[in-house]
Amino acid sequence: MPFASEIFARFCNPHNYFFSAGRFPQVMVYTGRGCPYLCTFCVYPQNFYGHNYRHRSAESIAAEFRYIEKNFPDVVEVTIEDDTFTVYKDHVINVCKKLVEQKNRLTWTCNVRADLDEETMRWMKKAGCRLVIVGFESGSNKILKLMKKGVRVEQFRAAENAKKAGLLVHACYMMGNRGETLETMNETLELAKKMNTDTAQFFPLMVYPGTEAYNWAKSEGLITAKSYDEWLTPEGLHNNVVGTHDLSAKDLVDFCNFARREYYLRPAYLMLKLKTIITNPADLRRTVKAFLNFYKYLFSKNSKNNKQKFMEKLDALKIESSKTAEIHSPSVQNKETSQKKVEIGN
Repeated sequence: MPFASEIFARFCNPHNYFFSAGRFPQVMVYTGRGCPYLCTFCVYPQNFYGHNYRHRSAESIAAEFRYIEKNFPDVVEVTIEDDTFTVYKDHVINVCKKLVEQKNRLTWTCNVRADLDEETMRWMKKAGCRLVIVGFESGSNKILKLMKKGVRVEQFRAAENAKKAGLLVHACYMMGNRGETLETMNETLELAKKMNTDTAQFFPLMVYPGTEAYNWAKSEGLITAKSYDEWLTPEGLHNNVVGTHDLSAKDLVDFCNFARREYYLRPAYLMLKLKTIITNPADLRRTVKAFLNFYKYLFSKNSKNNKQKFMEKLDALKIESSKTAEIHSPSVQNKETSQKKVEIGN
């Protein structure tokens, strides 16, 4: 079977494709199929490839990198698009060793779990890996459990380990899974700020037919679309067609836009990007191109109005939480108990 990149060489121009977290131009490849994890939203293992991860040999993967170097002189990066490239630690390290042996000159990225260990990441860095794509998805353990993520917030070590290994992180966050509320979405946003990764994406849940997430949304009557035509915008982009019992589909989209603005316009993030560009000037081109893509989402009038709306809602949520905490505080409960004793005594 030929490499996918051999087909790209015949029919595709890498300059026509752009991934905001990746260097430009790049080529995407698959080195394996399947994923052993049980996330309710993920369409590929549930509908196409199954939950058994089968991968090519380390020799085959290294050979495709060599083919790309030779036949795509403009390409500077490879994205390994396996659902989870790092399922088997020994396999990943073997691939890295082969790339080191052949003096690989291409940088590369891949999808990894949120709890990936530091040793594996250090081998990846040696072999040319520049960035890892991590599906943190939520900052709420409640939501992580309901989506069957198989990991808790306390186990999120990938961002910390990546920084130790010298790798950048593109973090993925999702809004609208089962049980989602404004409070849990805000927990996710606060987690993202704490992680302070190189790039982050915030997207509403897409419930693809055949997935557990779709079956849940359909059985609960949460899908608003009358036909599949409504699942796409006139421009051919994803259109959110599902909400939760507490949030409309529009609420989810609006919060994602709000989260994107809150994340990227923070002083801490701007300082991080400045440091990245100073230490790696080649990253400036990618950063500028990505900024131009997101400019309209960050600075439009709707974006500013959206911020005001959610800031007011979050302020109200804080006040409500504060009142609830006060009611359940030991001092208040002791005071109420004392009053009842006095009333009984009288």
